[in-house]
Amino acid sequence: MKEFGKAWKLSQIASYLHGRIIGDPDKLILGVATPEKATPEYICVLWEKSAYGKLKEDVPVVVPINWLGPGRTGVEVEDPRLAFAKLLLLFEKPRVPKCGELHTTAVISQEANIHPSAYIGPFCVVKEGAQIAGNVVLEAHVFVGKGVFIDEGTIVEPHVTLYHGVRLGKGCLIHAGASLGCEGFGFCSKDGKLVKIPQVGGLVIGDDVEIGALTSIDRGTLGDTRIGSGTKIGDCVHVGHNAQIGSNCILVAMTGIAGSAVVEDNVIMAAQSGIKDHAKVGKGAVVAAKSGVTKDIPPGMMVSGFPARDHREELKIQALTQRLPEIYERLLRLERLHEGVGNEDEKGNPSRAD
Repeated sequence: MKEFGKAWKLSQIASYLHGRIIGDPDKLILGVATPEKATPEYICVLWEKSAYGKLKEDVPVVVPINWLGPGRTGVEVEDPRLAFAKLLLLFEKPRVPKCGELHTTAVISQEANIHPSAYIGPFCVVKEGAQIAGNVVLEAHVFVGKGVFIDEGTIVEPHVTLYHGVRLGKGCLIHAGASLGCEGFGFCSKDGKLVKIPQVGGLVIGDDVEIGALTSIDRGTLGDTRIGSGTKIGDCVHVGHNAQIGSNCILVAMTGIAGSAVVEDNVIMAAQSGIKDHAKVGKGAVVAAKSGVTKDIPPGMMVSGFPARDHREELKIQALTQRLPEIYERLLRLERLHEGVGNEDEKGNPSRAD
């Protein structure tokens, strides 16, 4: 069982979740557990009836309103999924703050401006003109280019590269190996040879943005590539030059956003989905896994498939596709009958009448 940081009374948990307590308010809870490993000392969060029915009665639970029956102990809440996230934050051991330290192996330009409360880890490189605000944490081997700005409370994990001119908002979390503000992929052709187009724009990232491991985001060609506040980006995602990503979006692992594409607020891009250059995905739309967006998607629509289309239409197409072998055989049979082959034999094959 995972060891958590601190134990809490059930009454404290109920107050924290704004829920309704059922059972002993003084019961001590040591942490959060899955249904398979739950014990009376650990609380389990459920939102599916099937799992609730299999759980032992002495295990405390967090469940939707009016789920708890006689003999059960727990907390009823409006949104169990949100409660689950909040409980993990409550029980998780807090990250030990690192502040006011510049590691002796870090290479820091005298022309960089670093707040006294910032932490610069081993083998980091901070170039001239960089500005690092209060309570920023740079873990080992982070590269901070010329003129980069990192706002308060942002955490940058090991081996991240921040190219020149990148602007990071407050409270961001950048996971290991991410490459931000790298040169966009732009070429033109002359006499059969490719000529590189310089990428002289920037990259602006809002507040409370999380960027996954090994993700790359290109700077703009002339203007800025932008990532809106509150957006969460998974591992191995690529965002091309000049792309405009709105606020509170979710880009799941291995999503690809081509240059100059626009993703409006609250869009969900599922794993391995992609958008062609200059296409727009409207506010609140959902792009299903492995879908390819080749034209503008209206706000609020769920799309899937390649090319991406209305999800309901795609499901119909998939259902028909499964029947293609059967339809093909029937078509062959009709063609043979139309040619006057005659009656069918015992196996359903046409046979000529001599």
